[in-house]
Amino acid sequence: MTMNKIEVFENLTLEKFDSLVEQDLPFIIRNANFGDCLRNWTNNDYFEQKISSNKPVSVHISNSPLLDFLSKNFIYSVLDFREFLQLCSDESNDRYYYLRSVGNHNVKEIANLNEQFPEIAQDVKYPEFLNFCKNNNCPANDECSKRHLFSSVLRISSKNLSIWTHYDVMENILLQIIGRKKIILFPPNDAPYLYLKGDKSEIIDLEAKDLLEKFPLFSNATKYESILESGDCLFIPSMWFHNTKALEYSIGLNFFWKNPQLISHYDHNDIYGNKDLKLATNAYVNVDKALQHLNKLPVKYRKFYLSMCISKLNRSLQSIS
Repeated sequence: MTMNKIEVFENLTLEKFDSLVEQDLPFIIRNANFGDCLRNWTNNDYFEQKISSNKPVSVHISNSPLLDFLSKNFIYSVLDFREFLQLCSDESNDRYYYLRSVGNHNVKEIANLNEQFPEIAQDVKYPEFLNFCKNNNCPANDECSKRHLFSSVLRISSKNLSIWTHYDVMENILLQIIGRKKIILFPPNDAPYLYLKGDKSEIIDLEAKDLLEKFPLFSNATKYESILESGDCLFIPSMWFHNTKALEYSIGLNFFWKNPQLISHYDHNDIYGNKDLKLATNAYVNVDKALQHLNKLPVKYRKFYLSMCISKLNRSLQSIS
């Protein structure tokens, strides 16, 4: 397996940030000014002072530190936010807790820190290099050159908790506010080696001793790995697979934004930023239909026409590589 380090940058200008984004590689930004959250959120007492005692949040709870979305080895539970913080930060607890903020606890909405956590949202500042549009009603067309924020996601997790390997269709920044976090990424062309079901990998434990015995194709993957320190942020390109492990009690923020060239192709029902583009979804449907037709043929003919379809797809792939 090929291993690559993730480059680290400081003092980014807008021009430098844009040029790095265009390279379609992950990179870490250090010492960027994201506001008072980097100081205020280091103590749970601050949240208790700011946030009411009966604020409900929907959280994942598991007996395993390896959250598996495919097998659903966790439950969702609504807890008081203060109670959740105490349980999540208690290292003696034998259960693992994870908050990925969404809309109001009983309504599925896009995560927006200003709406779901207005008490602490003012602590967050966006560095100039992100170039987010301040007009919430901006149509995000060719006349506006700024990035348009899709969602701002609060993430809080127990020590040692790992989030399943997956990809998102939108680019995003992950800001690590409290605790160290291990980050592992794989480029989009590693898809054949990651044993995918939809946008998620069947490989749950990336540190398992028998990993290559169970998943031999994984040896062909190209791994990008790094440790995020408190205050670091990571740019995650769209369609890059990523897996995170909280080495300590962890608080972070994600900022997702849409590609203006793809505005009409995003799924309008996508609240998480991980639903496939509409054209891709249509293509998958047609592939399933093709397989249904070919599966009606005798084995000899089925193999032949499947090989012909694969050959066409490979030629198309080679033409754009």
